[in-house]
Amino acid sequence: MNDRTTESGAGPDDEALLETIGTAFSKLRRRTSSVPLDPPIVRTDIQRDLLLAVVEESDGLLSVNAVAAALSMDRTAVSRLVARCVGEGLLERVASQTDGRSITLRLTAAGHEALAYSRRQQRQAFDYITQDWDHDERIQFARLLHKYVRATASLPRPSLED
Repeated sequence: MNDRTTESGAGPDDEALLETIGTAFSKLRRRTSSVPLDPPIVRTDIQRDLLLAVVEESDGLLSVNAVAAALSMDRTAVSRLVARCVGEGLLERVASQTDGRSITLRLTAAGHEALAYSRRQQRQAFDYITQDWDHDERIQFARLLHKYVRATASLPRPSLED
């Protein structure tokens, strides 16, 4: 028996589960986009949706630099993504309420709609992946995942300043 399985050989022991949680998160991110949805989830949509979600959470108070920090992405890449979203009518650039020289980002109605569509797709992917789970398992997983996300609220945030 190796140290990654229980005595029954049924699967990982508790410590092995904890040691491999990072790997599980990585696989989750990569594989969720493989769920056969119609239309399929596209990698550029994932990046776009992360951007839209960050802007939504900030209530339109983020600059491109702040978005880059929040997403831990290169400012140039974020600038291109923002330009694409502005061109598609999902975001608009507006003068900062606190500093008229600064430009912040705000979701448009189409941006809110795109984000809602993305969330519906995420729910469909969750339903597909967990189709063999019983209802209680789905609810327990959802509760624990939300608890995990709430716990991240106390972590230091990337700088939102330019």
